[in-house]
Amino acid sequence: MDLSPDRSRQAQGRSAQAQAYSYLLDEIRSGRLSGGTHVVADRIASTLGISRMPVREAIRQLSSEGFMTIRSNRGAVVTELGTEEIEELYEMRAVLEGFAMRLVTTRIDSQGLDEAEIALTRLDRAREDVDWFITAHDQFHDVFLGYCPRTRMVEEIRRIRRSTEPYLRMTLKVSSTAVQNTTAEHSELLEAIRSGNPDVAETAMRNHILRIDVTELVPNSA
Repeated sequence: MDLSPDRSRQAQGRSAQAQAYSYLLDEIRSGRLSGGTHVVADRIASTLGISRMPVREAIRQLSSEGFMTIRSNRGAVVTELGTEEIEELYEMRAVLEGFAMRLVTTRIDSQGLDEAEIALTRLDRAREDVDWFITAHDQFHDVFLGYCPRTRMVEEIRRIRRSTEPYLRMTLKVSSTAVQNTTAEHSELLEAIRSGNPDVAETAMRNHILRIDVTELVPNSA
């Protein structure tokens, strides 16, 4: 059935908003739009070839998710996190993802463990490319999260991971040891989950996440 003109415009508006949202989120996660950067809706609209309204709606959505901040005197800016804020996010993720692994350990099958092994190999091969490494890192964690029955918890874990990604990228770009240590830790994590012991898996995931030195993620935090 054909859409009415009004419904067609609504669908186009939602599509344009999704486009703007995806573009802005990718720019923030990659670090190309760093914390504190002023985002002008008109410029984004011009870049994407869409109207300003979908861009403004996308900015509001990103603001509700914590990626951007709307200020009355400056408009929209990319949210800039301090040391304590990043530390709190990692603590939250450690608790949530640790508990998720407790649930996953009793549900994951041999196919899932094989997929995690493949993801680990991919992660190890991605050491020389930060973008590839971040993608491989997320894929490794997502193998396990795919077996977690708590969908809201999984989405919150992924939101936190996206929020801290720009700062993790900065660290990986200047520290080769951070990459090497991360791959070794993920190997240990896989073995903990493979053990089938929920206590071991939960503790391993918490320790893995909390091992991050937050002061290395924030420029001039000392």
